[in-house]
Amino acid sequence: MKKVSCKIVVFLLLNLCIFTSVYADEIKVVPIGKAVGVKIYTDGLLVVGTSEVSGENVSKKYGIKINDRIEKINNQLINKTVNENPSGVALSIKRDNQDILINAVPVLSEDNIYRLGLWVRDSTAGIGTVTYYNPQNNSFAALGHGINDIDTGTILSVKSGNILNCDILSVKSGNILNCDILSVSKSSKGHPGEINGAFDGNTIGNISINSQIGIYGNMSCDEFSSDNAIPVAAKEQICESDAYILSDVIGQKTEKYSIKINKITNDSDKGLIIEITDPRLIDCTGGIVQGMSGSPIIQNGMLIGAVTHVFVNNPTKGYGTLAENMIDMTNTID
Repeated sequence: MKKVSCKIVVFLLLNLCIFTSVYADEIKVVPIGKAVGVKIYTDGLLVVGTSEVSGENVSKKYGIKINDRIEKINNQLINKTVNENPSGVALSIKRDNQDILINAVPVLSEDNIYRLGLWVRDSTAGIGTVTYYNPQNNSFAALGHGINDIDTGTILSVKSGNILNCDILSVKSGNILNCDILSVSKSSKGHPGEINGAFDGNTIGNISINSQIGIYGNMSCDEFSSDNAIPVAAKEQICESDAYILSDVIGQKTEKYSIKINKITNDSDKGLIIEITDPRLIDCTGGIVQGMSGSPIIQNGMLIGAVTHVFVNNPTKGYGTLAENMIDMTNTID
C-alpha cells in the first residue's frame, strides 16, 4: 500500500501547475476579446508584382524586384506619379534592410501614360480581435500575429494605422475601430471560415507596430476600464489543461468559451497549441475562424496568450501566441 501511495503522490506532483508569480513587478492588463476593424497604411509602396509596358520589361531592366519597398521618388515623399517624370526617376528602395537607389526611365504605355510596370500596395484592411488593454501606458495589443501582404507574404511596414468600431483595418498609419459583426462563415475541414463585419468609422486606437506576434499601439478612447485587469502569465505558469477565450463572435457581447491547452512549445510566435471545446462556439463557427485572431486566452485568472492561426484540416484546433512575448512588445510603445 505504501508503494502505491508513493506513486500516486509522484504522479500528482508531476502534473501540478505552480501559479506563483515569476515577475518581480506583476504586470496586469485588461483582457478584451472585442472584434474591431483594422486599417493600416504602409511605409512607402510595396512592390507586389510586375508587368511589361509596351512590350518592355522595365522592372527587370533596372533590377526592381517584388518585395522591394519604394520609400521615396526623386528623394521626396511619394506624392507625385511616375508619369510626371518621363525623363526618369530616382527610386529610394528598402530591400532586405538594405538601402538601394535605382534610377529608372519609365516607358510610354498604350494609354499614353508613362509607367514602370510595377504593381504596388500602400494599404490594407480587415477584421481582427483586440487581445488586451494595458492601463499602465494606455497601449493595446491585437491579432497575435502580423499583417502580411496577401500577394507576397511580406509583413507590412506600418507608417500609420487605426482600429475602429468594427468596419475596416489599416498600416500607413493604423487605427482600430469598432465593428458590427454581420455574419460568420463557418469553418470546415480544409476551409477556414471568417467573420464578416462593417466598420462605423469611429477610431478607438492608433497602430504603431506591426510585428510577427501582433499589432500594437495606443488607445485613443476611454472605452476600456482598468477595473478588470488580470496578471500576465509567464510561460512557466501555463498548464496543458483547460482554459477559456474571450470573443464577441456570437452576438453583441464578449463571452467566455472553453478551450484546452494541448501543448506548450518553444516557438516564438506559436507557443501554444489549443483546441476549442465549447459546443456553442463549435456549433456557430466550426471552431476558429478568421477575425478571431487576437482573442485572449485565460487560464487560472491569468492572461496566457492570444489565438493566432487555425489548423486548416481541423478548425477546432489552432495556435496561440504567448502573452509574455506580447507584453514585451507593448512595453516598447512610447
